[in-house]
Amino acid sequence: MFQCPACGELMEILTNFHCLSQHGLSKKELINHYGAPKYVSPTMSRDVQKWIKESSIISKVDFDVAQAAARTLVKRS
Repeated sequence: MFQCPACGELMEILTNFHCLSQHGLSKKELINHYGAPKYVSPTMSRDVQKWIKESSIISKVDFDVAQAAARTLVKRS
């Protein structure tokens, strides 16, 4: 991710469209005035990492509920 040197917005690449629409300068003018965009490696807080881990793993309860539903469907057939 790159950070716009003028406003700090994160984007995949600094585009001429962003520079013109947000700052009224061409990409070249913006870089000359504010400097090159900075490469930023996004990081996640521990809370976000914990939430991703907890929400993406199937728990025993999730598995048991699915198994019970499948058994009910098989018994009806």
